[in-house]
Amino acid sequence: MKSRMGLFRRKKNTLHPLADLDVWIVPLHVKAGAEPLPDRFIGAFVSVICRADDPNLAAWSAIQAIEVMGYSVPEIPNKVDHMKASDFANLVAGQWPDLAHELPSQTEFYAQMAEHKAVLGPFAAYETSQQSES
Repeated sequence: MKSRMGLFRRKKNTLHPLADLDVWIVPLHVKAGAEPLPDRFIGAFVSVICRADDPNLAAWSAIQAIEVMGYSVPEIPNKVDHMKASDFANLVAGQWPDLAHELPSQTEFYAQMAEHKAVLGPFAAYETSQQSES
């Protein structure tokens, strides 16, 4: 007779299938392109998180994500970082805690990575100073 105790065992916490996926963090400088930036801004910086086989493909993918939005990327990034996909929530908590409600949750992030979609951090826009315009 088989034991019924197996029915009452706790399920092990299983990680998401993409938890160990290496994803890339690509910092980009963004300028207006076919689409203008909001009034008074002349540029912005944004981190784009995407999946790719290597940092060069990650940079290309991040640039494509920005260009599809109608903006331009005037320079190729010179540094690309990486992390495990499971660290996304920690990245948000550490880098953008006040904006966490505007960014994907960890579950939403996994869904976007599963579809090979780029995830954009907040845009840090900048404008010209009044003194430089005179």
